[in-house]
Amino acid sequence: MTPDVAEGSALLKERVTFALFDRAARTVKFLLPIAALLLVWEGAVRAGLAESNILPAPSMVIARAIELLDVTNPAGGMLLTHIATSLYRALSAFAFAVLVAIPLGFLLGLSGTVYRWVSPVISLLLPLPAVAWTPILLVAFGQGDVTIITVCFLGAVFPVLYSTIQGVRSVSRQSVWVVRSMGANFGDIFVRVMLPATLPALMSGLKLGMAHAWRTLVAAEMLAALSSGLGYMIFAARSYMDVPTMFVGIVCLAVIGMLIEHFLFVPLENATTRKWEGAIHVGGRR
Repeated sequence: MTPDVAEGSALLKERVTFALFDRAARTVKFLLPIAALLLVWEGAVRAGLAESNILPAPSMVIARAIELLDVTNPAGGMLLTHIATSLYRALSAFAFAVLVAIPLGFLLGLSGTVYRWVSPVISLLLPLPAVAWTPILLVAFGQGDVTIITVCFLGAVFPVLYSTIQGVRSVSRQSVWVVRSMGANFGDIFVRVMLPATLPALMSGLKLGMAHAWRTLVAAEMLAALSSGLGYMIFAARSYMDVPTMFVGIVCLAVIGMLIEHFLFVPLENATTRKWEGAIHVGGRR
C-alpha cells in the first residue's frame, strides 16, 4: 500500500468515526429530555404524587407492552397486529392524498382562472375536521377500512393541497421568464424552477398531511374499526378500565409518529431541500 493510499484510508476512517460519534451525540441530546420526563413521571407515581390507576408509571406501561407482544399469552402478538393495521390505514390514506393533492395543487397554482373558481371551495372545506365526516361515511360504507382510510385521506389531502398551491404561486415569474428566454421547454422549467421553488412549502404540507392523517386515524378507528388498530385498542381498553393498555397505545402512536418523521421525511428533505441550501436561487446555478 502506497503512502498516499494509506493516508487516504486513514482519513476516510477518521471521517467515518467522527460522523458516527456526531450522530451518537445528536441522538443522546435528542433522547435526554425524553428520558428526563420518563424519570420524573416514574418518580411521581412511585412517590404517590400521581394515582397509578389513572397515570401508570412508565415501568407499568412497558411491562404491559411486553405482555401484549408475548405470543405465549392469549392476547400476545395483538399489539403488532394493531400497529400494522394502523400503519396500513394511515400510509394508504397519505399515499392517496399525495397522488391527488400534488397534481391538483400544481394545476390550481398554475392556472389563475381555475384557482379563482376552486379557491372558495377549498377555503370552505379546509377548516372542517376530517372526523366530522365519519358518521356520514359510516352510513355510506359502514365500519371498516374504507371509512377509516377515507377519513384519514380527508385529513391529509387539504394540508398537502394548500401547501402545494402556495408553493407554486410563490414561484418568481422572473425566474420562469429567464429560463424560458434561454430556450427551455415546460419540462425544463418544471424541473429546474418550479419543483425546487415549491419543495420547501410542499415538504411542510407533506409533514402536516401525514400528521393530520395519523391523528385523525385514532378517532376514526375508535368509531369505525371492527377489530384492530391502535385507536380501536385504546377505546376497547376503556371498557375494561385497562389504563396501562391505553397508555401503550398512546405511546405507540407517539413513537411511530416520531419514527415516520425521522425515517421518511428527514431523508427526503436531505435529498431535496437541504441539498440545495446555499444555492443562489431557484433556476440559478447549483
